Amino acid sequence: MADIEKMARWARVLEILLGLASVIAGVWVLAYPGLAVLTLIALVAVGLFFVGWRDILIGAMASALPTWLRAVDILLGISAFILAAVALAEPGFAVLTLVLILYVALFVGGVHRIALGAAGKQFSKTLRAASIGAGILSIILALVYLSYPGLAVTTLIFILSIGLIITGLEAIMAGIVGRVVERAIARQLKT
Repeated sequence: MADIEKMARWARVLEILLGLASVIAGVWVLAYPGLAVLTLIALVAVGLFFVGWRDILIGAMASALPTWLRAVDILLGISAFILAAVALAEPGFAVLTLVLILYVALFVGGVHRIALGAAGKQFSKTLRAASIGAGILSIILALVYLSYPGLAVTTLIFILSIGLIITGLEAIMAGIVGRVVERAIARQLKT
């Protein structure tokens, strides 16, 4: 079994400070939702930018891949750059994309839950009924979000802020209590 010890003091302090920053950002998002929409748009654009670079690099450097797949990677990378530019130039497009992703995820998840409840004969009737009920609720929520995109945006903002707050609180607590790490990792953190 590996030797374990607490993280170095500087790492714990840094974790607490980053946790506080995350909590403050989460509260800020709740207080200024317009800023959250811009943040979501920026995250979409930055994500597409990095995906684009990754795909182009894979296409250019992965000599083990077939030529057609390398060409597809490069084209997808260029497409990601174009979509990143569109997300920044047309923020409404980026918001609509996020709403559609939320809709598709809820709808597909709902269909999956209904299918699981209907076909999962090995599960109890209660679990099957709960799965079907959750699936129906998920599909209804997807249709509501599709009908009222503003509600979907509000939900995304709320999820972003709650995620930041919970992540921040966890980091603060981990910094206070001290994470336990393997001794080899701890030695690298101390240097």
